[in-house]
Amino acid sequence: MKTIVDDIRTRFIVEWEHQQREDLRQIGVRPGTVVPLLGWLKLHSPFVQLTHMSAVDWIEEGELQLTYLLTDPVGMRSLMVCTRIDREEATMESVHALWPQAVTYEQEINEMFGICFPGSPRQGVPFILEGWDDMPPMRRDFDTVEHVHAHHPSRPGREHTDPRAYIGRVFGERGFLHDDD
Repeated sequence: MKTIVDDIRTRFIVEWEHQQREDLRQIGVRPGTVVPLLGWLKLHSPFVQLTHMSAVDWIEEGELQLTYLLTDPVGMRSLMVCTRIDREEATMESVHALWPQAVTYEQEINEMFGICFPGSPRQGVPFILEGWDDMPPMRRDFDTVEHVHAHHPSRPGREHTDPRAYIGRVFGERGFLHDDD
């Protein structure tokens, strides 16, 4: 795996790298490097499969991180290509031309984190959050409790039942009921 990262370093600027496991390495690159790097990997390396794409909110740094997980299906190893983008103007170039399944990942990340992927075919089309009119719910400053109170009617609380006492009562087993021990 080290040789592929050395090869990447001769062609692209790698800001950081981390060997997570023997079969999993992470590299960090600038946003403008992501699509050319992924395209080069798909054509010139064994990392040809986009296995997953995810985002993380680094609210304290004012950034969102995108991670592209590429897999070498023959060598059974993976490479994570990570980049950080500005949180307030969250836009990233789409990779759907390299891997058509990226459209689904990009659509979900757009809804859940508010990251735009211009040119991606289903940007702005409701996917998971049909009718959603609030900030993206996976952003760390999204207040779940406030959202629930504003959009869902309250209901009376439920009675808590101790599972051991319930089973004892239903099956008539002594020792499970606290009051008859």
